[in-house]
Amino acid sequence: MLHKPQDDEEQYLNLGEELNLRKKLHQTSVLERIGELRAPGPAPAPWVVELDPTTACNLACPDCISRDLLNQGGFERERLRDLAREMVDAGVRAVVLIGGGEPLAHPEAEWVIRYFGENGLQIGVTTNGTLIDRHMDCLAEHASWVRVSVDAASSETFQHFRPSPKGVSEFDKVIDNMRAFARRKRGKLGYSFLMLTECDREGRVLRSNIPEIYSGALLARDIGCDYFEVKPSFDFNHFLIGQPDALLNQAKEQINAIEHLQTESFRSLTATKTRFVLDNDVQSQPKDYHDCTVAKLRTLLTPSGAYVCPYFRGVAAKQIGDVTKQSFTEMWHGAQRAAVMEKLDPSKDCRFHCIRHESNLMLEEMLKSLPERGGPDYDFFI
Repeated sequence: MLHKPQDDEEQYLNLGEELNLRKKLHQTSVLERIGELRAPGPAPAPWVVELDPTTACNLACPDCISRDLLNQGGFERERLRDLAREMVDAGVRAVVLIGGGEPLAHPEAEWVIRYFGENGLQIGVTTNGTLIDRHMDCLAEHASWVRVSVDAASSETFQHFRPSPKGVSEFDKVIDNMRAFARRKRGKLGYSFLMLTECDREGRVLRSNIPEIYSGALLARDIGCDYFEVKPSFDFNHFLIGQPDALLNQAKEQINAIEHLQTESFRSLTATKTRFVLDNDVQSQPKDYHDCTVAKLRTLLTPSGAYVCPYFRGVAAKQIGDVTKQSFTEMWHGAQRAAVMEKLDPSKDCRFHCIRHESNLMLEEMLKSLPERGGPDYDFFI
């Protein structure tokens, strides 16, 4: 079983104001950028950039969907600094440090976070949590949110699904890092729980983390996290992975139970894609539109190239440039990106359950009749 690396902003069933997608798209600055999409040619710059600083990872997760891309180097240190400057100059408004590998493993991670923060960009970080202590002050001061992919509530389960090559579970270190960070942070801290099940060839369950959903939520609340989120697994082609019936029933019971753990400062979140799994509806997601508007507002930068989105990380046909060989602006306005975007057709290329599907539907509607006025700016992770 494989899983998809955590993306920065999933859509949720139990929406709060801070996660309301429609409201986020109607922020004044966001509306202005959406309006620019009506003009010929690309917008001046993507609104959000997902950045893989490195492919290095200090864990050896057996189900990692990026396993063929890992530990193949990262951005050279000075190039990463220059790239950060180019993104600020171009007008990028939010950056997600993600991977690929473990973003905090890059030697320039702290400089990049601090630089973006000091220049007014909003910063999100997805991490395995093992290196938070190395960057505690910087993350606490500048990160809008830090999301930790824990996917377990015990040391044994963590070591099975998120093993350390050293052979010793890093679970206690991750929890200690999160607890210390929770006391100092200014932004949000999330405990991400990806439903993982290992079966034999006959479909018999060998191991699953689903029985730990409720205890994981309890732990997240005790740590001082702002939220606990339950997410589904995806296969190598990004299609949802179903769960055995017995585990589905257990997952439903535990997800219902964790809703009662919510307080004014702690929330339990269930991704919309999780509901498809709980309802045994894991087939393809048809799309009747042929233009990915989100890909005009977001992009992915990795050491191996720039891509239209994380679903196509490492896919040559969806590579829009290479910021190790060209500037950020040259990539964004380049012929390669234009050619890939012209051919990109979500109805054919994106039959999986895409987390940007709802965004594309809303943006398509907005571009037909764009509101004249928007609300105050507060969250640029659209």
